[in-house]
This record gives sequence, structure tokens and C-alpha cells, in this order.
Amino acid sequence: MPAGLSGSGWLGFAFETTKGTYEDPTIFIPILSESFQYQEDRYYSPQIRQETIVSDVKQGYYHIEGDIEFEADVNFLPYLLFCTRHNIAKVAGPPPVYTYTPSDAGSTSTAASGMVQRTASITIVRNEIGFGYSGCTLGSLRLFIDEGILKVAGNFIGEMDNVVAAPPTPTWAAPSLFGADAHEISVGASGLAPTFAAVEDFNGFEFEANFNGEAQNRIVRDRSASYVSFGETELSLTTELDFIDKTEYDAFVATTQKAIKLESLIGGATFALATQAVELIVYRGVYETYDLGLSGLGDLIMAGVTMRGIGIAGGDGYAIRVKTPVDIT
Repeated sequence: MPAGLSGSGWLGFAFETTKGTYEDPTIFIPILSESFQYQEDRYYSPQIRQETIVSDVKQGYYHIEGDIEFEADVNFLPYLLFCTRHNIAKVAGPPPVYTYTPSDAGSTSTAASGMVQRTASITIVRNEIGFGYSGCTLGSLRLFIDEGILKVAGNFIGEMDNVVAAPPTPTWAAPSLFGADAHEISVGASGLAPTFAAVEDFNGFEFEANFNGEAQNRIVRDRSASYVSFGETELSLTTELDFIDKTEYDAFVATTQKAIKLESLIGGATFALATQAVELIVYRGVYETYDLGLSGLGDLIMAGVTMRGIGIAGGDGYAIRVKTPVDIT
């Protein structure tokens, strides 16, 4: 077989009925890049035996880990979000609306149906050779705007490497992307039901929910990971702001808390009217950094800021809503 190009590859996805048991793909997700890797703690014996080279090697515990980046197409985004550390609610529609809010789950689980966390089997074909990874979940999640397009990236952690004897032939749908005219960012005072006002000073937007996922290996007759655990959920929002006055600087110094909303719409001027939509709300955020300086002769004066999301009494620290044609049961 000759050398192949990344563009000839593909990624397939399937929910798992039994955690860690590989399923053939049922959904084919267009991606921008992937870096799934087999990661093993291989053992090399350091015996002292009149030589200064290791004496033996044994296979050790392993897991799967890698990043995926893709455009935030709502035909696929809900599936990925089911494989995150979230509570999930659904309004049937049509079209359905899924709401993802923080969960306190300590580890991965799955089910055959229902609005619950799932694990996934990921199939990746590289140069017509199939790789199968099971027990996959997102250890962290990013939503960001890049070149005017809403994109998603995630760090996936999986339990097991599987043999893919004969990969299926994928089928593809037309893309449905959120372009530069789809987005609006609004800011309000922190609260359970903030009053938002649109702003025009954000140069970039990146939200990250880091669930601190970690593969866990236990003493069983299997080298693959037994499950994936979660730690503290760390929320951050990064952007640049036009520096017009000291209002935001003073808010940084005073640890003033505020709410931030990103709304991306297709087919309507509001979330309710849109046919497809993604909405992210951080209900309680505070500036963690506010970097300001004179960087160069012809440079705009911008403030590089990072906000940290924190919990809010009686509600959720953040929520992601997705309006989509996809009906997950």
C-alpha cells in the first residue's frame, strides 16, 4: 500500500451499551484533526547483574488518549457532549434541545438509552487501516471561535485498543457550520437568571471545562484501563478585550463577578426561533488575569484576560444548550 494522506481518513462513533465493549460505528463525524495514541507504562527490568543495560521488558498497563478538533456542527455535537461529565436534559421539540450542566460523577458509566452519561467507541481509519478504541470519554472540552467559525476540541481518554477487521464504508451529510455572522456575546451581572446585554469588544472566545479525566488501571487479568475517573471541574474563559477605559480593569481588581453568554444561531434571530443553535452561559465568572501593556508601535492596546468560572448557590456554574435535528433516546 502506498503512503496515504490524512484527508483520506475518517472517524466513526458509536455509543456503548456496555462500558469498554467496542461497537462498530453508526455515526461518521467530520473532524479537523485527531491524535489518538496507545499509551503504555512498559516495564524495563533494571536488574543489577554485571551490566549497565536493562535486562528485560514486560508489557504494562495501558490506556488510549488523544485530542479531536472539529467544527461545531449540531448534527454531531450532541453525541460528543453525551460523553462528557454532565447532567443531561432534553426538551423533545421538534427540534430537540439538549441542556448539559455540571455533574459530580466520579467516573465513567454508560447505558443503552436515556439522558445519561455514555461512553463511546471511536473508530479511526488511517490510510485504509482501522483502529478501534473503546470506553472513550472526554477528559476536557473546549468551545472556541476560530476564523469566525465555532469549533470544538476535546481530550479523549479511552480504556481499550481493539482490532477492527473490516471498517465499514462511511456516509456523509452536508456540513452545517456556524459562521462569522452567527455569533453574539453578551455580558450581565452574575446570577441564576442574568439580564444580558450584547457587547462588541471581544476579540476571540475560548471556553474550557477541564474535568481532569484520568485513566485508572486496576489489578485484573487485563492490561487495559478499568475506567476513567474525574477530578475537579475547572472552568476558564479566555479572550482579548479592546482597552477603552478602566471599567474591566477595575472589575478585575475588585473580583467583580459577572455572567457571560455565547450564542450561535442558524435560521433565526433568537435561540427560540433558530432551527439550529448552540448557547453557552457561564453564570458566575471572575477575572483571573488581566494583562495590559504597550506591545509595539502600531499595535492596538488590548487586554488579554482569563476568567475563571465558579459555582453559584441554587444553580449551575454553566450550561450548554444545543438545538439540533438529532434525536437521541
